Amino acid sequence: MTQTKRQKEKKEPIRTCIATREKCPKKDLVRIVLDPETNKLEVDLRNKIRARGANLLPTLEAFELMEKKKVLRRALKLDRAITQDEYKELREKFIEAIEEKNFRPNNKPVKVRVKNNTLTT
Repeated sequence: MTQTKRQKEKKEPIRTCIATREKCPKKDLVRIVLDPETNKLEVDLRNKIRARGANLLPTLEAFELMEKKKVLRRALKLDRAITQDEYKELREKFIEAIEEKNFRPNNKPVKVRVKNNTLTT
């Protein structure tokens, strides 16, 4: 008698964008954290910074809505207001993160194909 093993489907974590309140898979969102070491707002693409985070859709419209609604402070449970300079610096990091995320979706490795005749000198 053979037993068949059921393969369990991995459930993908779902998170909510703090600006639009739209629910999306975790991998499709950008995480913003207050880095405990530097006490600065950071964009955490790799989800490695161990701190409270807030998820945001990777669009400038979502970023502007977050800034307008002032929801980042509440999401990160900050006891101080976020200054315009901090928002400006975070916006630059956010734009870089969007570009990187679009360049390498799902952290897939980049394949470079080169013809053999171009390698010879």
